[in-house]
Amino acid sequence: MSLMSPTLPIGGFSYSQGIEKAVEDRWIMDMDTSYEWLSGQLCCGFVYTDLPLLRMLYDACDSDNKDEAIKWSQTLLACRETSELRQEEINRGRALTKVIEELENSITEGWAHIIRTNYLSGLALIGNYWKIPISELLLGYSWSWLENQVSAVVKIIPLGQTQGQQLLYRLVELVPDIIKQSMSLKEEEIGRSQPALAIASSLHETQYTRIFRS
Repeated sequence: MSLMSPTLPIGGFSYSQGIEKAVEDRWIMDMDTSYEWLSGQLCCGFVYTDLPLLRMLYDACDSDNKDEAIKWSQTLLACRETSELRQEEINRGRALTKVIEELENSITEGWAHIIRTNYLSGLALIGNYWKIPISELLLGYSWSWLENQVSAVVKIIPLGQTQGQQLLYRLVELVPDIIKQSMSLKEEEIGRSQPALAIASSLHETQYTRIFRS
């Protein structure tokens, strides 16, 4: 639970992953369009990228296979379709590495050069060390991602706090099936392009007025 806490100093709350630009261009306007945007990411992207890649990285850490961890780390960065999304992944990886070094310094030996490059590999490494089952790690990560995204929507549109909780409640209902589907994917099925997300993220990099990081 501490790994998924919004108070963990890795900066997840400071990124909107294109939502800020999508709101400005009125792709997202209210709770219903927010649901369409985020559920689309869950069902068309998240299930084919983040979740199976976290599982692959978890297995690589479990078997102490650094070559596999590097392979899937590089695949993860390749799936981040804009410089903004890649930089977020790298920045959060570096931040999580610092947290891990403060909590469990011994486990980063031989792994620091990998986990500094992306967030999910660090999550997989400490998840293994703390003996968190992969199913729970996937669930926690999904919750954390949704919480950050809904928080961004609430701030930018803006939505009321109650509407934000209603939106989160609707989205969380999708998560068990998404996790189940991701667990059954073969290696060759991992990876998916999300054009609307990539466009929104690219445009956000040069958005004139913004409150979220690029």
